[in-house]
Amino acid sequence: MMQMPSIIDTIIIGAGPSGLACAIQCQKNNIPFLLVEQSERVGGRVGSVEIDGYIFDLGFQVYNTAYEMTNMLLNLDEIKLNHFKPGAMIYDGETFKRISDPLRDFRHIFSTILSDIPTFHDKLKILKLKFILKGYKINHDTSSDISTYEYLLSQGFSNRIIEMFFKPFFAGIFLENKLKTSSKFFKYVFSKLNIGMASLPEKGMQAIPDDLSNKINAKNIIIGKKAVNIIDQQSISFDDGNIVNAKNVVLTGESSHLVTGRPNRYNSIITLYFSTNLTLLHGKYIHLYPYDELINNIAFPTSISASYSKDGNNLISVNVKENNIQKKEMIKHVQSRLVKYYGGEVQHYQFLKSFEIKKGTFIQLPGHFDQLEKQKRSPYIIGETQIVGSIEGAVQSGLEMADSLIN
Repeated sequence: MMQMPSIIDTIIIGAGPSGLACAIQCQKNNIPFLLVEQSERVGGRVGSVEIDGYIFDLGFQVYNTAYEMTNMLLNLDEIKLNHFKPGAMIYDGETFKRISDPLRDFRHIFSTILSDIPTFHDKLKILKLKFILKGYKINHDTSSDISTYEYLLSQGFSNRIIEMFFKPFFAGIFLENKLKTSSKFFKYVFSKLNIGMASLPEKGMQAIPDDLSNKINAKNIIIGKKAVNIIDQQSISFDDGNIVNAKNVVLTGESSHLVTGRPNRYNSIITLYFSTNLTLLHGKYIHLYPYDELINNIAFPTSISASYSKDGNNLISVNVKENNIQKKEMIKHVQSRLVKYYGGEVQHYQFLKSFEIKKGTFIQLPGHFDQLEKQKRSPYIIGETQIVGSIEGAVQSGLEMADSLIN
């Protein structure tokens, strides 16, 4: 690990995906740099912890195999991506219905066609949407930016499929269940899901930032140091009293408040983890609960990668909606719902851990992408807030920043 210098060409504050990508590209471009992270791990909001033989991602997270720029940086053979099935299992109040992508999951084409959740008209609309959003790029979209809900209505989708599929499925991505999020972000996400697979690394989401950091010379990374102030636009002071002068100051994620004076705005989420020795059906799908007042979706990480559990039990990840219920009561409520949905008794679902993620996804309302501006001088801000809310957006921002520092 590098000692804190007093002068450096480029200093990058924050080792999330954007900071890691920027550092990798600076190294490739022979730009002297220092990457500083305040926590004791790299990855920012992307990551996992391993406790008592279980891998817990920091909330429900997935990696999309359509992330082209990130794929180029990662050693995909090393992190070993395992895929969810395309589509979802939806509980309609009485039974589970499968909505699959018949173009990629042909074995279930008939269950999808015969499912009564989407009308025949909706099924045609979904196929049309897959076609028109193929290769979608936000910066090429000159249409008016409206809410996702308004966009779906404008495309002729029925209220039934919006309520039963689009709301619970995209609430798990947007972390808000009214679909107020920008339609341009919806189009971006839909286009990526259209060609990519939602995936988990074999040993959890922490494998992604760890793999990126392994490409950076260790002497150029310092962890456990918090930036507290910017002095004269080109000096950073840290919580240990050190001051570093840099030609280029690059701020990522929440460190951007050192310039803007305000934090980014985020949607939050609560994720509860349980274990069970029961056999769980359809575990490779994300399960949606449009009629449940508390649960939005459930996933089974051990059905995707057995490495998430060392004792052979199944790990269950439950994303719950915003609520004011005390944690103890919330756990009991979720356990009772698990019994209803998957059988067994309450004691079959052992509570393991919870994450209250205050900064889940940053808020991207209509008009957000029209307000983005390229920064012309240091200090620079990078991250998904500058491109699009995703690992890919963060990585793209970091790469573009490093390349711009050459010119």
